[in-house]
Amino acid sequence: MPTSKLGDFTPQADAYARTRPGYPATLIDDLIEHAGVKPGDAVADIGAGTGLFTAMLAQRGLRVTAIEPTAAMRDKAPPMPNVTWQAGTFEATGLPDASQKWLTAAQAFHWADPAKALPELRRVLMSGGYFTILWNNRDMAASAVLRHTHELILRQTPNFDELYRRDQDWPAILVSTGGFADVAHFHDQHVVSMSRQRYLDLWRSHNALQVRTGPQRFAAFLAELTVYLDAQGLTQVDVPYYVNAWTARGVAHPQ
Repeated sequence: MPTSKLGDFTPQADAYARTRPGYPATLIDDLIEHAGVKPGDAVADIGAGTGLFTAMLAQRGLRVTAIEPTAAMRDKAPPMPNVTWQAGTFEATGLPDASQKWLTAAQAFHWADPAKALPELRRVLMSGGYFTILWNNRDMAASAVLRHTHELILRQTPNFDELYRRDQDWPAILVSTGGFADVAHFHDQHVVSMSRQRYLDLWRSHNALQVRTGPQRFAAFLAELTVYLDAQGLTQVDVPYYVNAWTARGVAHPQ
């Protein structure tokens, strides 16, 4: 198994592209309406990964710049109309000043340094533009399989947590540098049906878990999970998710 580094998804890129879930279409439409963007508008999806959220924006006619630091993740993205890919980070997007009407970060902003990232994002945002962060969260309360999977993880890595599931006050973080205001919260739920193999590969796509567990214990976790799925006779797993999103308005640039 390739060595993983925290935040570098190179070893997980293939599994990531094949397994990660999308987002509810109704939520995307609500976010677009709130941001006031229309087909043809320039938007940037930052920390775009393999383009799961990017594709949903492009399908709605938006002109998307997908920014992703990991070359292996960019390489796994399928061809998409209306999308331009480039290397970059939240702290250094490589975008021109005031060039984007909307900025998005799906399953990604927990990797950012807000003190450096938020001023950079405000720099590239047009007057009156918005910035949205959102995450899929696995709903363990609604799934015995997820609860048992979590128990197996803790067996190998006690006290494991995930960066974006920590007790983060995202509205306070978004306004912390003075460049954003008027944070609005959106939420939705969906269920993704996965084959047994996809469910196993879903965990192979998990960077933080692999790094913090280490190769041997991660392999032991996968082995135990495989035994559990076999014992339950599960050839398909319905994975429930709840999605939280926060959108902040960029304040006016100083004159």
